[in-house]
Amino acid sequence: MAPPATRAQAFVQHASASLVGPGAQLAEVSIEGSRNAFVFYRRDRIECERRRDHGAAELGISALTALLDLPVDLPVPLTSLPVPLRKQIPALPRGAVTLTGDHVCRRAVRPLTVDLVIVRARSTHWEQGLARASRFKPFARRALLVAPPAHTRDDLLMRAAYLGIGVLEPTAEGLAWALAPEPYRPRHHTPVAWHFTEQLHTRLP
Repeated sequence: MAPPATRAQAFVQHASASLVGPGAQLAEVSIEGSRNAFVFYRRDRIECERRRDHGAAELGISALTALLDLPVDLPVPLTSLPVPLRKQIPALPRGAVTLTGDHVCRRAVRPLTVDLVIVRARSTHWEQGLARASRFKPFARRALLVAPPAHTRDDLLMRAAYLGIGVLEPTAEGLAWALAPEPYRPRHHTPVAWHFTEQLHTRLP
């Protein structure tokens, strides 16, 4: 059974519902140097079940780099692969690929996708909060939850807009978006971005 949502989680969920849409799950995790960040994510149920059924091992950066050079669920002759990649295949973690005769077939895909990451910052430390939120640029939409001092609010919004980071702030009713985050549009898949989802996957209940 999932732990009960905190009051902060409930406010964040309500405020972000229109941004992330139905089906996204919310968790508080410490990742990429941010403690108790709010992360909206969607599990790939089929991939998670496959990993569980096959006792799949964790995937590191080197393994992910090799896997991205292979198509998903399509047997490939080992002899057609570059020699460095061919040498890596036998050492890939359990469950990442299947070997049948002289063919290799990639099975592993990302266990989840991330819709939005919201970093929290104290009112007088919003600059550090923006810096921490910026670390998630390769992975997802980003936002900062903060109650900025009135005399610095305009500066915060201007800098956050330049960085594409949303700003979520407290109101009398709960939380509201002072600035929406820019969309996440990755140009291509990278081992680092995939590794982020692997790290998050290990931190989720």
